[in-house]
Amino acid sequence: MKTFIASGFGAGLLWKSIFADTKGGGTFASLIFVLVVYLLQLPTIWLLFVFIFLTIVYFTSVDEESAKDDPSWITLDEIVGMSLASLASPSELLPLLTGFLIFRASDILKVPSIVAKMENLPGKKGVLYDDLAAGAFGLLGATIVSQFMNLSL
Repeated sequence: MKTFIASGFGAGLLWKSIFADTKGGGTFASLIFVLVVYLLQLPTIWLLFVFIFLTIVYFTSVDEESAKDDPSWITLDEIVGMSLASLASPSELLPLLTGFLIFRASDILKVPSIVAKMENLPGKKGVLYDDLAAGAFGLLGATIVSQFMNLSL
């Protein structure tokens, strides 16, 4: 059960069964999360609860040994990071996609440097904290886009 949860509720395992050890499982899991958030149109307060819940679930389901080499099948960390980025405007497609793109670019490229620094933390903390840092930058970008959309000219 812990493996299923750590894999982003099966997303990472599905990716691995189709594409073996090819990178991309995190993007796949994040995109699924974006689609679910957009389709459910959850209010921001509920997404905050989801973010907190998923963070707790991550620390209880991912063990240090599994996270040692940050395997591509563990995708719950990307879902947690994307859940942070989605807090800006979950019901609007443009901010949600902006948050997704900035989050994934920051996570993959490890820029700004704080994302790379977080990844260097030991064990499962490093696996999650780089995604939280990337998610924070995704949240910032999504917030800016959301605010521009709400301007009345």
